[in-house]
Amino acid sequence: LPLALGAMPSRHPKPLTALLLASILAFLLLLAPIIGFQPAHAEAWDEHIPSTQYNGALVPDWGHITFSTLPVISESGSLQIPDSLAAQLGYNPSRIWSENTPIDQVLMLGDLQDAFGLQTFNLGTIAQLTGLNLNGISLANFPLIAQQTLASLVAAIPQLAQRTLDQVPILKDLVSLNLNNLSPSALSNLALQSLNLSDFGSSPLSELATNGLLGQFSLGDLNLSQYSLTAIPGLAQTPLANLQGWQQTFVGQVPGLSQVPFAAFPNAPTAGYFGFIAIDDVTYGPMEHRSTPTQRSITGSDKVGFNYQCAQSRGCAYLELNSPASLGVAGDPGGLHGAQWIKGGTGQGAQMVPGGHGILGVINGGQEPTGRLPFGPVFKVVLTNTDESSGTVTFGIYFRVCHHGLIDLGCTPYFIGPIPWFSAQEKGIVFVGETPGTPPSDIPDIPPLPAEVQQQIDALIQANKPDSLSAVTVDGPCLAKVMSQVPPSESSAAATTVPKLLEAAQRAGITDRAQLAYILATAETETNFRPRNEDGGYCGEYGPGCYYGRGDVQLTGQSNYQYWSNRLGVDLINHPELANQPDLAATIAVEGMRDGTFTGNRLGQYINGQNHDFVGARHIVNDSDKSDQVAQQADQFLGALNQCATVATTTDTNLTSANHPGQLIARSNGNATEQKIVNAINAHYNESSAGGPGGGNVACAYEVNRVLQDSIGHKIGFNPNLVSSVEADLQSGSGQRIGAQWAHAGDVIVFRGSSDDHIGFCLNDGCSQVLSNSSSQSQFRWVGSRGSYETYYNTQGHIYRVQG
Repeated sequence: LPLALGAMPSRHPKPLTALLLASILAFLLLLAPIIGFQPAHAEAWDEHIPSTQYNGALVPDWGHITFSTLPVISESGSLQIPDSLAAQLGYNPSRIWSENTPIDQVLMLGDLQDAFGLQTFNLGTIAQLTGLNLNGISLANFPLIAQQTLASLVAAIPQLAQRTLDQVPILKDLVSLNLNNLSPSALSNLALQSLNLSDFGSSPLSELATNGLLGQFSLGDLNLSQYSLTAIPGLAQTPLANLQGWQQTFVGQVPGLSQVPFAAFPNAPTAGYFGFIAIDDVTYGPMEHRSTPTQRSITGSDKVGFNYQCAQSRGCAYLELNSPASLGVAGDPGGLHGAQWIKGGTGQGAQMVPGGHGILGVINGGQEPTGRLPFGPVFKVVLTNTDESSGTVTFGIYFRVCHHGLIDLGCTPYFIGPIPWFSAQEKGIVFVGETPGTPPSDIPDIPPLPAEVQQQIDALIQANKPDSLSAVTVDGPCLAKVMSQVPPSESSAAATTVPKLLEAAQRAGITDRAQLAYILATAETETNFRPRNEDGGYCGEYGPGCYYGRGDVQLTGQSNYQYWSNRLGVDLINHPELANQPDLAATIAVEGMRDGTFTGNRLGQYINGQNHDFVGARHIVNDSDKSDQVAQQADQFLGALNQCATVATTTDTNLTSANHPGQLIARSNGNATEQKIVNAINAHYNESSAGGPGGGNVACAYEVNRVLQDSIGHKIGFNPNLVSSVEADLQSGSGQRIGAQWAHAGDVIVFRGSSDDHIGFCLNDGCSQVLSNSSSQSQFRWVGSRGSYETYYNTQGHIYRVQG
């Protein structure tokens, strides 16, 4: 009979037929416990998710579901917190992730502090729940320890205070290591503080921890792979929340935590299910409801309620439900007959709805996929696909981020996902839960926001936009002064190009007015402020395609077009004409001159401080052609710019630290060398490494050195394709080893495992995110958390700052 039902040719049975089918189905469901009948959807769900049944509907088995059993995330994304907000929050939860990343490498403990309360766990409890042998796991597998100083560790584990240094060998090793590196003057200062320099071993840890110098010794200075999790007395009994930096720790960076069943979490999901089930009646594709709203929606968000109707010109895909009144146990809530579960997301037939609250509510444009919260607020269940021909639907779950600290940032919309969830077939049973239909009626009106809160919101919005969208305003009076130096015949084109160049310079952090003047003079000389095709240029002249000069500075040659394609995420290889687009032309001109991408010569080499070598600066774009003419024009523009009170301003308060989705990393908080490395990382991201060792399979050092060659002008290592050789060179003068707490985007990280070595780059402050070559894909695109790398290679990463 199920086969006959599934093979029926009509998707809209007549009323009498529908009544007969419903009666037969109800009868079979009542007999299910006797004859062992299973709903048709029982074999369609994702077999990787442990499940149980509630009144015939598949529901998660919280006693066996862990973070490690959840499928990988399906879409890339990022969350960026401006420095001003991070300072108030007390930590920075910024991160980026790529598709196919395990969810435990995306979610931080701070994200889930209210939902699951994981920060109240300790390693001992986790070991009991998972059978973990703490003595057999090294501290390198617990990156949070590397963030601890002697002072913070003693504060986190009070019982350490009364122990002496001799009684805790790992801390004695830490102090000895750092004392050996102290200068005589520093040792003298310690002696003046009445510390016994000849016998530190007998000193109480409480005394050493309060010392201004010793207390700041970081455990990250040690090779933590040499110590087990039991090397620090009391650590196993210490709540994670006692440890400095716990909020930024990814779930997967806590040994064993990803294997703990959800049912064992301090704030566990409901074990005994309660709520409603419904029959998956008919599946509709996106052609339905193209102009008129849906009528019986039971989806939405906790911000707008869960009867949010869908009306989209492109159509609304949905699952039409039927009330299982005949089942008796779940009953009929009075609204499931004909109710519609609408597809969520941004694709065809999918709907987004307002979500989130507080300052973080502006993330993702304040939107989230429509769906339901049948299992509480930790994650949202979303209908992600409908297949009308087979009558199959699939669901996914989305997580959100909530952060509370010195200030309450609230929660983002549900936007981290989707993670594949259960699927269903027509005439099967779906758990819809007890999510209320409308928002609470007693929600007070939002009062007017204080100016400082609105500024925080504006900064957060801006930090999560690509750099090309930064809101830059060119000062009107200053623009008029600059335009006065433009020949009348060029004023029409300059009215568009000059502001674009000044805006691009503002985003690029160029404040030296002499450098601004030279950029303007170059654009005038090269194109008369008209980004255009090269005069007389023809296809095949600079490569097999049409890579003749274009844009404000006449970008020329296939290699340059490929470089800027990678860097900007725009296909200039197949569409070179885009280089004439005003915004792109300005960005290429400004950042290319700043970074020396055209000839290897940079603005800063010729124009810095009081040094204005406008003639020599011609080598930045060209040889010496028209160098005197450009110099004269630069002098004129500089005179105008020096009369300006302000050149341009931006609302983006995070230009030096934001990582953006459209650009792997925007800026580095580090030095000029780290910024150059970041620029090169953007240019090389996602490129093929097939030309490297092993056809790209063992090309991690090869890719790192390709980036370094472009950024600092040379490769590192006697054998630049061998990780050990690169690290040896870094240790002998090409770099300086630093602790993770000092790391910035652009620093190099090395993993020397027992059986394999690997190398890549830090993507953010603290180096919690890493980029390296993907052996499996032979591409420079493997983005993951440092913890996941350290787990994979079973070693602690060594971080180095490259010397320019």
